[in-house]
Amino acid sequence: MANHSSSQRLPDWLMLVIFLVIVAVLFFLGDTFTFVVGLLVMIGVFASGYNNNPANHEHH
Repeated sequence: MANHSSSQRLPDWLMLVIFLVIVAVLFFLGDTFTFVVGLLVMIGVFASGYNNNPANHEHH
C-alpha cells in the first residue's frame, strides 16, 4: 500500500491576497521591466496552480 500525502489547498481569498501582496512588492520595489515580467510570470504560476485544484476536476 502506497502512502499518499495530501496537502490542504489554500482558500481562494488567501491566494488572491498573496498574489496582490507580491504584485505590490514588485510595483513599489522594482522598475517597470521587472514589474511587467514578474507580473506575467506570477499570472502563469497562479493560474496553473488554480487550474490544478482538485475541486475543479469534480465539476463538469
